[in-house]
Amino acid sequence: NTIFVGLPINQALFGDASIPYVLIYYMCNTTFFWTLGTYLIQRDGEGEAEFDLKTSLKKIFSPPLMGFMLGLIIVILHIKLPTFLASDLQYLGSLTTPLSMIFIGLSVSNAGVKQLVLKKDQVLILLGRFVAAPLLMATIVYWAPLPTLMKQVFIIQSAMPVMTNAPVVAKLYGADSDYAAVMVTETTLATMIVIPILMVLMA
Repeated sequence: NTIFVGLPINQALFGDASIPYVLIYYMCNTTFFWTLGTYLIQRDGEGEAEFDLKTSLKKIFSPPLMGFMLGLIIVILHIKLPTFLASDLQYLGSLTTPLSMIFIGLSVSNAGVKQLVLKKDQVLILLGRFVAAPLLMATIVYWAPLPTLMKQVFIIQSAMPVMTNAPVVAKLYGADSDYAAVMVTETTLATMIVIPILMVLMA
C-alpha cells in the first residue's frame, strides 16, 4: 500500500517531486515484508517457518521497483523518450489515484461492513499503525540530515494501510487471512482520516 495508496496520496500532497522518496520507502518496506514479515506470518500459520532467499528476492524486485530502476537509468543517462511514449506513460501514471479509490471500494466490499468492528486487538493495531509508527518515523528522521520533503514523505508513508499482500501470504501459510483482510480494509479507511491530521501536525 505504500505504492498503491501512498503514491497517489503523496503526489496529491507534495507533487511529483515526492515520487523518488516514495519509491525509496517502498523498497525498504517491501524488503522487510518479504523477509522478516513473511517469516513471522509463517510462524503464526500452520506450517514450519522457513526463509527462502530466492523467493524473497523475486518478490522484492517487483514491477514498481523495476520500473523505478529503469526510470532512474533513463534520467541518469539523459535518454530522451519519444513524445508519444512519454505521453502514454504520463496517462498511465495519472491512473494511480482512481485505481486506488477502486481498490478501497473493493476492500470494503470484500470484507463486509459487518466485520468492520473495533475489538481490542484491532484498536491496538490501529494505534500501532497510525500513532506509534508515525511517531517512531518522526523521531528517526527529525535529527537526520535529510531534505524536508523526504522527511514528510517518510512520515506519511509510515501511516499507510496494512499491505494488501498480507491476507494473501496469510492464506498461503495457513494463518488468519480473514483477519488480515479486515485489517487491510480498516486501516485503508482510517488512512483517509489520519493523513489530514498528520499534515496539520507537520505544518
